[in-house]
Amino acid sequence: MNSKNLFRLATPLLFSMIILADAGSASAQQISISPARITFQGDPGQTVSETVLISNSGETDFEFIAGIKDWKRDSMGTKLYQPSGTLPHSNAGQVRLDATNFTVAPHQKKVITVYMDIPQTSGDSIATNSMLFFTQTNPSERKTPDNKGIGIKIGYEFGIQVFYNPSSARKGELEFDSMNYSEKAEGQQVSMLVIGYHNTGQINKTGQLRVELTNKNTGEEIKLKAAPVAIMPLGYQYIQVPLPENLPKGQYLAIGMLDAGAGYRLKIAEKNFDVR
Repeated sequence: MNSKNLFRLATPLLFSMIILADAGSASAQQISISPARITFQGDPGQTVSETVLISNSGETDFEFIAGIKDWKRDSMGTKLYQPSGTLPHSNAGQVRLDATNFTVAPHQKKVITVYMDIPQTSGDSIATNSMLFFTQTNPSERKTPDNKGIGIKIGYEFGIQVFYNPSSARKGELEFDSMNYSEKAEGQQVSMLVIGYHNTGQINKTGQLRVELTNKNTGEEIKLKAAPVAIMPLGYQYIQVPLPENLPKGQYLAIGMLDAGAGYRLKIAEKNFDVR
């Protein structure tokens, strides 16, 4: 069966609420799906496969339907979804499953095989991507705390990122573009550092941004909470790093570190700023 016809997103579900959850982070509803990201590799013309594990630790059935969409990130890293096959580097038409409607019984673990038919030819070496969704079609009823009245039906939808990395794709690096200090303004709870960076490679990258502050007047060092980084091939993004509330006035040195993990160079940027 042609994979373009295999995936059809479910019609709007007849319940009050649907919650989109990251795969692997669904403990509250006794259902977990992993991994959160699949990366295919292979030669043109090959069919390659990976598996998704769905575990139900609850006492009721979970029924799912599979669907697929295109997606990208905006300049702040937020995911934006589009119909399948509409974005330039979509691989939605090459992805298929061994089951698109299935039930996971209580205390059952179910394995779904995801296949990718790698095209014989490719226009470029940039990684392609899509988002595989598993949408619950039998939402459970949640009653009010006093168990009176009509409950709300809640279902879950899990998204799994699907990438294909051509063998010719350039690995590249994460690079800093800018680091600026933004004073607390109206409607802004705290001052912050606004940091720009980009991905020079043709594959998706994840990592973290760490920032350390040094008060140049007192020598005090402050380590800020690390921020996760996820960026598309050849992408440009900004991230806002909140600074501590009531940061003492004075001169500061901020050191930013972009860490894409093993096999990549740690990138460092510095910024001097004044808190007045």
